[in-house]
Amino acid sequence: MSRTLLVLFLVLPSVVATAQSAGELKARYGDPDVERFLARPGITLMVRYADDRSACEMLIAPMRSIIPRNEAGTYMRPEVVTEIIDEVLPEANRGNLLRSLVTKSGCNDFETKEYENVTINRFRHECDPPNPEIEGEASVTWKNSSCAVPSGKLSDTARP
Repeated sequence: MSRTLLVLFLVLPSVVATAQSAGELKARYGDPDVERFLARPGITLMVRYADDRSACEMLIAPMRSIIPRNEAGTYMRPEVVTEIIDEVLPEANRGNLLRSLVTKSGCNDFETKEYENVTINRFRHECDPPNPEIEGEASVTWKNSSCAVPSGKLSDTARP
């Protein structure tokens, strides 16, 4: 028994010490092609980059684990999502509005605004009228030749 405890005390610290830091991962694999930032308390901004490190795709969503779990749906205030979109993509950089459409299905709205330079999609769930938090997620996709989507879109991989 005492021999087992001795082995555990010697092996356990080496297991804990093997966690990788951001610097070690970057040194091993290079710059990340996707990063996640805390844009507001409880709201994340995930960004996918082109090879030249310019932003190609952004996803604004409530904070959730990066490992898929059965989590209850959480929502954001639309005015906060609008603030974040305006911060990362001022109207002057969008180009002219080409088309705007909203698809409604039951309590859900899916809004698309297509500009010359980008497309902005927003999903809202409006079944609980007094609740101001109805925005599920929003995405910004640049129309840039360096932003060819590799194997899948950021918004497809980010959902639990």
